[in-house]
Amino acid sequence: MVIRLRWNRVLFLGFLSLLTITLLACERPQNVTTVSVQQPIGILEVQQKQSVSSIEASASNTVSSPATISDGVRTSENLQTETEQEDAPIITPAMNIESLPAPQSLEQRFSYSYGYLVMDASMRDLQEIDPDFFIRGMIDYAYEKIPFIDRNQMNQVLFEYQDKLIAEASARLRELSERNLQQAEEFLKVNAARANVKTTSSGLQYEVMKDSTGIKPEINDTVKVNYKLTYLDGSIGDSSAKGIPSTFSLPSLINGFKEGLMLMPVGSQYRFFVHPRLGYGSAGSVSIEPNTLLIYDVELVEIVPK
Repeated sequence: MVIRLRWNRVLFLGFLSLLTITLLACERPQNVTTVSVQQPIGILEVQQKQSVSSIEASASNTVSSPATISDGVRTSENLQTETEQEDAPIITPAMNIESLPAPQSLEQRFSYSYGYLVMDASMRDLQEIDPDFFIRGMIDYAYEKIPFIDRNQMNQVLFEYQDKLIAEASARLRELSERNLQQAEEFLKVNAARANVKTTSSGLQYEVMKDSTGIKPEINDTVKVNYKLTYLDGSIGDSSAKGIPSTFSLPSLINGFKEGLMLMPVGSQYRFFVHPRLGYGSAGSVSIEPNTLLIYDVELVEIVPK
């Protein structure tokens, strides 16, 4: 299965990588606790899911008067000069940026494009980000202005926000897992009463779509199958390539799929209803939510000779 990432996701992953490098390079504050999240596992058990306010207004709305571009870092002499020239126009970094012409050189076009796309990815994926302060932070660094927060405090803020994101993700994952399990069990309870559905001692439900008199695979066999995975909402999660059966070694499969295959004669077609505990469980996989009910349509094409 090919999992495609959109460009903004790639940028965001790059942004997170930079954040991770920054965090690793810093000594973690002692008063910040971490929250660990169980990593997801990946049919195979061995395989592994506001607009921006004016920059000018943002940059000029500071605790102290803004420094001029030529000043760089503010000093007491700078402040005295600013006081003496209250009526003189002040050129801020933001005003200079706002008046920039369209980028021409490759470096200018890259800088503009990268900044635009990083902001796009940040606003999409870090939805709590404040665009004004995000831009103000970049301006303060670029023009060597005195930051609102010192470096040690910044490091602590990054760790605290990371922990907040992890805790929120863990809570959403638990809620999703509980909801999926409830839906799965409610469906299987109703499904078990259908005339053509049989249930094994493990709880696997299956329906014979087309029977056959061929031999059945054993626990250590390798088989070729045509299959399609669907979810309760009818969406397709995975399938073998059209006209090209997939080859699986039974020991490597999830329990529900493996058990179902050993019920099938070669040439038959079955439908399996796999309880989450016989599938990917509460961990889920990269592309499968935790505690998801799996519905497989399977044709056993061949048992591969040993």
